[in-house]
Amino acid sequence: MKSVILPIRVVAFETDYGGFVSNTRYLEYIERARYHLIYSLGLSVESVWETDGAQPVVRRAEVDYLGFARHEDELELRVAVAALERASLILEFELTRPRDGAVLMRARQTLAFVNKSWRPTRVPPSYREKLGA
Repeated sequence: MKSVILPIRVVAFETDYGGFVSNTRYLEYIERARYHLIYSLGLSVESVWETDGAQPVVRRAEVDYLGFARHEDELELRVAVAALERASLILEFELTRPRDGAVLMRARQTLAFVNKSWRPTRVPPSYREKLGA
C-alpha cells in the first residue's frame, strides 16, 4: 500500500527543559505525517468533506516511544497505509534519525470516517480510488 516520508528538523520549542522532544510532540508529528500522506495522494480533508460528505477522525492511536530526539536532530517519519477496511483506515508510523539509524518511535493510528451528521460512514470513494482499493 501507499507510504510517504515526512522530513522533520527538531526546533527548540518542541523540546523540554532537558533539550529532549516532548512525548506529546510525537503525536503532532503523527498528525503532520497523516496530512502529508493525504496531500501526496492528491486529496485534502476539506475537498473530500465537500465532495464526498465525509472526513476522517482519529479513533485510536497507539504509540511506542523507543528513543529520544534532541534539538536540531534531523528525523524522518514514514507513514504507511496498513489496512483499508469498510469504514476505517489504519496507518503505521516509524520515526527514525537517519544519522545513526535509531528508531525513536513506532505508532499505529486507526481513522474512522464520519458524515456531515457526524455519524459513522464508509471510507469515501475518493480515498478508495487514490489508495487503489
